[in-house]
Amino acid sequence: MSTKPLSPIRKAWYQWKALRLPWRKRFFVGLDLQNNSFWEFRDAINAGRMRRIVQTPSSIQYSDVRISPQWHQWLRHTREDAPSIEELVGDIARQERLKILARKADERWNAKASFLDQPAARQQALPATQVRDGGAYTGTDPRGGGKGVANAVASEAQEVEKERVVTMETSASGEIQYDAATQPREEKKNKDDPWKKARGGPSEEWQPQAWDPNEMPAARR
Repeated sequence: MSTKPLSPIRKAWYQWKALRLPWRKRFFVGLDLQNNSFWEFRDAINAGRMRRIVQTPSSIQYSDVRISPQWHQWLRHTREDAPSIEELVGDIARQERLKILARKADERWNAKASFLDQPAARQQALPATQVRDGGAYTGTDPRGGGKGVANAVASEAQEVEKERVVTMETSASGEIQYDAATQPREEKKNKDDPWKKARGGPSEEWQPQAWDPNEMPAARR
């Protein structure tokens, strides 16, 4: 709202400036609730379009200037007619009513019991560690002797794991012997290496002769 009412002389001066006389280039349009004055003047580039500006009182800092949405629309040529004082006062009253209604709605909402505070009537679900059924298919497998598919797969995995376990047998001499299934990988690799089988030729043991400085080659003639 306006902090300082206009004097009668100021009002008369605004009424005089609002008259659109032919020789005038600038016309007064109206005031808002903060005593900001709005003006129109002819555009030198576009004669068919009036330029619109706002002037703030000199006693108000620029950071404290507040322009209502209605006057913003008028400044940007969104609306043709300038807003009146009655329209601005009615908009302020509407905002106050909205605040009151919003506060009452919040009070009604807070007065209601919250569903989060009530204990659950139904039985709580068991934790994951106490689930009896893992969700796997429980149908019977003919190969598993009537066992479930999950149980049959588990038993087969256990048998495969047992076959992979290294079985060591100690002979009378105390050396460790391996069966064919658990033979170390290095022995199998050396046994199946074709390049190692092909070795043993006459050039395998050949070594170059060491150099002797006393043995000089014969001079060429």
